[in-house]
Amino acid sequence: MQRMNRGVAAALAGAAGVWLCACSARADVVASWNFNGLSGTVPATVQADAGKGVANFTEFTGGLGSLAGTDVNALTGDVAGQALSVTGSGQNGKSMVFEVDATGLSQLSISLASRRSSSGFSAATIDVWNGTAWQRATTFDASTVQWQQHQFSLSEFTVLNNGMARLRLKVENATSGSGNIRFDNVRVEGVPVPGPAGAAAIGAAGVATAARRGGRADKPADGDGKDAAPAKKSDEKVDAAPAPKGARAAFGSQPSDAVSPASGARSAASASPRGPRGRSSRGSG
Repeated sequence: MQRMNRGVAAALAGAAGVWLCACSARADVVASWNFNGLSGTVPATVQADAGKGVANFTEFTGGLGSLAGTDVNALTGDVAGQALSVTGSGQNGKSMVFEVDATGLSQLSISLASRRSSSGFSAATIDVWNGTAWQRATTFDASTVQWQQHQFSLSEFTVLNNGMARLRLKVENATSGSGNIRFDNVRVEGVPVPGPAGAAAIGAAGVATAARRGGRADKPADGDGKDAAPAKKSDEKVDAAPAPKGARAAFGSQPSDAVSPASGARSAASASPRGPRGRSSRGSG
């Protein structure tokens, strides 16, 4: 029986591990903006081109526009159309907020493509709203030579999991009125959270595996694969030991500007000409 119990535990752990590995390998697009629909004046809010989300630009006092974009970090099928641009040192310290519906998802990440002019914004910061204040996730600098992909894991910010999530992108350090930075193909992604059906499937798979193994556990075989002969009884009597006794918020609003201390999110950037592709239903382009 003890061997059977160990078999059940091992099978359950194995089934759960296989299920979690399968989920970890697949990230779903929560929301994505390719900005290809921008033309003329940029509106105060822009709906996601794929997934569920809205970008809020109400903090900017001008300086927003569109310039030629890229397909770096774009979803499959999205073309290199337009990109969101921020221009002028008068916009230093201003930020845009991306609000997304991450219901059923965890281990969020954000990725985007960017580039800037030589006098453009040399510092871009991503913050996470933790329900009380903005919390620093990471800061990066855009390339002045070519489009560059930036990817940042937000998995340590569990407050973002399985609900409404707010991410803020702030720009700083432009040194002229014509200095600019461009952002394109902003993507927020997450890994599905196991629901009751997934948990039940893990349990069923584990029990079934344990049952198959358990049926053979108490039947040791000899070298020929046959059942082993029973052990001879000993003439020595052994007394058995006595048994022990007592066997989140509506789209479109921006929270305050306070930022809590940095948390050091993991990040990566590459100057690859094209970014990885994601799966999602294609939005407007």
